[in-house]
Amino acid sequence: MQINKLLLRNIGAYHGPHHFDFNTTPEKNIILIGGKNGAGKTTILESLRIVLFGSLAYGFVNDNEPYFRKIHSLLNRFAIESNNNEFQIKLEYTATEEFETVHYVLMREWRFKNEKIRESFSVLKNGQYLKANQQSDFQNRLREEMPPRLFELCLFDGEDISRIVSDEKIPEYLNESGKILFNLDLFMNLEKDLHSYRMQYAQKNADAAKEIAEQEKLIKQINELQTSIEAKQALIQLSEREAVQLNDEIKQHKQDFDNHGGLLRDKRQKLLGEINAIESKRKANSEQIRSFITSLLPFYITRDLLGKVVKQLNLEKENESFEYVALALDKQKLTDLIHQLQHKINQTDVTYNIDFLHQGILNMMQPENIDLIHRASFAQRSEIQNLFNQIQKIDAKQYIQMFEQNAQMLSESQGLRKTIEINDQSSEFKEILEQIEVKTKRIEQLRLLVEQYNKDIQEADDHIRLYTISSNKITDKIREYHKAENSFAMTEKLLVVSQRFRERQWRKKLDDVANEATKMVNILFRKKEYIDRIHIDHLTFELHLYNRQQQHITKERLSAGEKEMLMLTVIWAMFKVSGWKLPFVFDTLMGRLDQDHKRALIQYFIPKCGEQVLMFTTDSEVGVEQFTWLKDVTAKCYTLELNPITHSAEIVKGRYFTISEESNQS
Repeated sequence: MQINKLLLRNIGAYHGPHHFDFNTTPEKNIILIGGKNGAGKTTILESLRIVLFGSLAYGFVNDNEPYFRKIHSLLNRFAIESNNNEFQIKLEYTATEEFETVHYVLMREWRFKNEKIRESFSVLKNGQYLKANQQSDFQNRLREEMPPRLFELCLFDGEDISRIVSDEKIPEYLNESGKILFNLDLFMNLEKDLHSYRMQYAQKNADAAKEIAEQEKLIKQINELQTSIEAKQALIQLSEREAVQLNDEIKQHKQDFDNHGGLLRDKRQKLLGEINAIESKRKANSEQIRSFITSLLPFYITRDLLGKVVKQLNLEKENESFEYVALALDKQKLTDLIHQLQHKINQTDVTYNIDFLHQGILNMMQPENIDLIHRASFAQRSEIQNLFNQIQKIDAKQYIQMFEQNAQMLSESQGLRKTIEINDQSSEFKEILEQIEVKTKRIEQLRLLVEQYNKDIQEADDHIRLYTISSNKITDKIREYHKAENSFAMTEKLLVVSQRFRERQWRKKLDDVANEATKMVNILFRKKEYIDRIHIDHLTFELHLYNRQQQHITKERLSAGEKEMLMLTVIWAMFKVSGWKLPFVFDTLMGRLDQDHKRALIQYFIPKCGEQVLMFTTDSEVGVEQFTWLKDVTAKCYTLELNPITHSAEIVKGRYFTISEESNQS
């Protein structure tokens, strides 16, 4: 699709008819439209959406009152006040249908009738008006071949790009864009319908519904595990290739070292081994000392006070026993007991002072000289007693010896390191030794990574095996439920095929997008060959960047401008891979970019975006210098100016703000 002409009559700030010629050539594919804020750039973009899609441009299914309120706010208010009843958007464009070029003219017109807005829509195809049924078919086909969501993807708003980047919404944007550009939303809708069909079947049998839900959960888990395994296997291959390369380099370093005096190597390795053993022992001592200081030292210092606390708690425990007995020793029960004793020994005439006896028993049991302080619980007393027992067993000399031993070992370690340093400095091959050491450490890191990856893969395989067994059992049950239902089996097969095809398409398309984006990034970035490879995860849509050593580059290391350019290149690559040929529209795209990035975009990116590019800019965004870069690929330029008296937009053709095409060319 290529836009040729646009007419706005009493739309927005455009009072009366205003024409735009958007014809371009392959050599000059850019239409440059400059204007300050409020000059009418947004009105042009909104008019393109409305003339193509009508109420769908605002998300409405049909022409309802909310849609006409939107239209009313778009109509020129001076035309309304002067009772000018002509409001029109007219679009001329060309498209390719069945390998032939077709010319279309779309016209949407609005008039007021009984104070209500009425809309009319007409379509000319190669100069012939379409009939009502043909016009309806055209609109349906247009919405299928170029849905409003797809057209929205061609409109690049600089503020939206910056917000997506700053809010880290690139994965969500790529996910939604990819579904549309690669037509994968068709398969998702198909799968959604198939799922609904399955659930309708399942509703006939509650058990079948549960089984289906459980199987879908298992299949999702299996797919996630398989994706994880593939990612880990790719990382293993990268790590192993890097390890092989490092081993070859180390082998060459050792050969050079051996050829020029490698006798120092064994001695150095022995010294390093001794240092590692000393440091390991020092670390163990330090951990033991640190543990003692942070936990038991305060109690050890106050161990006498802690002993008094333990003694006090024991006395209070005895007092608790006394209080319990005092409470339980009832005088009446004591009197009954004495009478029973008297009866047994036939001395019923003997009298006792019960109060005296009761008090005497309590006096025998009551602890002496105790003041209640803590009233601790059993658990608290046990904790204090255990702590006190632990403190009693501490031998402070042991930790003092550790301090002294650490000081001695530190001195030994420093001496050995000094020996190695002197040995290395005196050697002509210090650089070789350092390279060998660095690469050896990296190889060990890679070995540990590969071990962990293999362990993760084995665990994932085990889970997949278990989930697959469970899924197969459920499949058998479901087939029992629907033995006579061939359509259910067909639905299952179709669903699996669709899911597999969609996943493969995602992988293939995103790999192609990553390759194209990598090429463009290395053209645009000032840091040439800084990014060697881009990988897009087909599940999370996260961007992963790698340098020439296949080391991961965090996106935080990129500047804000580089992040925006990275997103633009990925979106451009998605359009290129998808094969869609639509005009690109840039609205204040470069407002936040520096001069170098602007130049790179203008010279290498924007001209390659498509057969037609509409650039809406401000004078602060594209100045004289940027216009000089653009002039050779610009077919036409316009400047939008707002008349301060009439408050109406005016179009100046052949001039960009104060720069004219002729003067610039001269």
